[in-house]
Amino acid sequence: MKVFKVLILFLLGALLITACAGAVANLSGKEYVLTTDLKDGKLMFLGVSDEINGQTNPTLSADPGETITVTLINGGMGQHSLSFPALRASTDVVKEKGQTVSVTFTVPYRDVSLEYIDGVGNNAKLGMQGVLQVGAPQASQPASDVSANNVPVQNASAPDPAVLTAFQKGTCGSCHTIPGIPNAKGMVGPDLTNIGNTASQRVADSTYTGSAKTPEDYLHESIVNPGAFVSPDCPMGPCPANVMPTTLSQTLTQDEINSIVGYLSRLPGGAYSDAGVASAAPTATAQAPTTGANIVRDPTDLPAPLGNREPTTVRIDLEAIEVVGQLADGTTFPYWTFNGKVPGPFFRVRVGDTVEVHFKNNASSTMNHSVDFHAVTGPGGGAVFTPTEPGKETMFTFKALNPGLYVYHCATPMVAEHIANGMYGMILVEPEGGLPKVDREFYVMQGEIYTTGKFGDQGMQMPDTDKLLNETPDYYVLNGNVGALTTTAPLKANVGETIRIFFGVGGPNKTSSFHVIGEIFDRVYNLASVTSDPLTNVQTTLVPPGGATIVEMQLQVPGRYILVDHALARLQRGLAGYLMVDGPAAPEIFDGTPMPGSGH
Repeated sequence: MKVFKVLILFLLGALLITACAGAVANLSGKEYVLTTDLKDGKLMFLGVSDEINGQTNPTLSADPGETITVTLINGGMGQHSLSFPALRASTDVVKEKGQTVSVTFTVPYRDVSLEYIDGVGNNAKLGMQGVLQVGAPQASQPASDVSANNVPVQNASAPDPAVLTAFQKGTCGSCHTIPGIPNAKGMVGPDLTNIGNTASQRVADSTYTGSAKTPEDYLHESIVNPGAFVSPDCPMGPCPANVMPTTLSQTLTQDEINSIVGYLSRLPGGAYSDAGVASAAPTATAQAPTTGANIVRDPTDLPAPLGNREPTTVRIDLEAIEVVGQLADGTTFPYWTFNGKVPGPFFRVRVGDTVEVHFKNNASSTMNHSVDFHAVTGPGGGAVFTPTEPGKETMFTFKALNPGLYVYHCATPMVAEHIANGMYGMILVEPEGGLPKVDREFYVMQGEIYTTGKFGDQGMQMPDTDKLLNETPDYYVLNGNVGALTTTAPLKANVGETIRIFFGVGGPNKTSSFHVIGEIFDRVYNLASVTSDPLTNVQTTLVPPGGATIVEMQLQVPGRYILVDHALARLQRGLAGYLMVDGPAAPEIFDGTPMPGSGH
């Protein structure tokens, strides 16, 4: 409470300073303080400063052209940030309970309702979103603009701020600057050549007070903040009512304006509903190296074969745990996991068993989670019974009718996001009598990670929804992170032993061409079918996302063997594992003089 009072006094002091400064610039200042809260399993912002104290997702208010500061306090339920997508104003991420962060910006010079959201993960969709009301609430009517002759004209309806943010952010990549070429959503973008020329001219103009450096930025400011495009008669902005500010429409034709606004308004919901959220997540390219928890699943961490037993009832326990884990050297990532590791636990049951699944969502989670077992016969694979709020637990049972190796994963929307963040694993339903005996078994799964930064960027990397939807991962990993099976927990065996690898692909998007460099699979249970005859003498086997395989080989030559996806460019994005084989040399099988320069 003492810390809170100090914070409020600090904010009030800052308010007085800001107000004095604002008088010079003809702007007033205002401050709001929000904290994060969790009620009835739902995340929300809670107002804690005087005007909004105790209000859930409070409506903030400001006058056109006013400068405001909004402070966010982490209430202790995971990681959060605060973003005003239409204004491209956002805070850093607050990771620890009690940590605070602020953002200060000038609101538009017109009456408008603007959304504010939590920019971390799916927090906005879980309820962390509110409204900043600038001036009087707007009736639903076409937005006005001015023509080249300063005569007011009627524009097409102004685009939704989320759509505008998506356009400014480049949701469809470079398609916005390629007129006539359909983008991935099948839309044909407008020609922005004239806007580009206009932006260059206007930025060099001494009367320009905005910050645009690109055509998209110029468009953004001209619609959201026309006060940045001022007349020489009112250089401090906003212009008096009798002086029209210089806007984009003074250099564009009305057809061009309508084309742009119409294009933004027609973008399908899927093209921009997540873009505003994703754009709020700060990149981490400039951050210092960080360390996080070890989320790597050891490939030897799997139960022993069941032997020749009768069907029974088996209980399995899963817990959704969100943890900031080590992704690579100096790089961390907010993983969503089953039981704290990636992949989740390996389960082993017998055909005919009744499986009792107990699913818990850790109280510290910020998300709802669930589980879908591909081994289940029934709608949703169990997902319809397990949507679980933080701190809650669910349960269901299923009969293991079909032997085989099956993937399980979280099935809470957006499903692909939960999988990409680490929520996948496998369950083996043994046939009657089990699988043939081998000397060693290993558990390996391939996944993809999509981050706001590039591969190798250090610091905290947040998930990137746009990259996920475009299927352009920054990292490909085996058992959770870069180096999991090379430096942290490589596979180890001896010459003369027969090994079995249970291999699966969590995905969520990419098929794997699983290959072990320098070995040939003696047997492959294709697509993890254990009731079909295995293939023999196989070099590379395809495994789709949400699929699995079982490979076996007898080791005859010592050395280091590399597990790869033979889409070998993925080696450069972290996808590799080592099989270290000890034992006597076998020159009758493999002999020669090692030379430098090998890629293996």
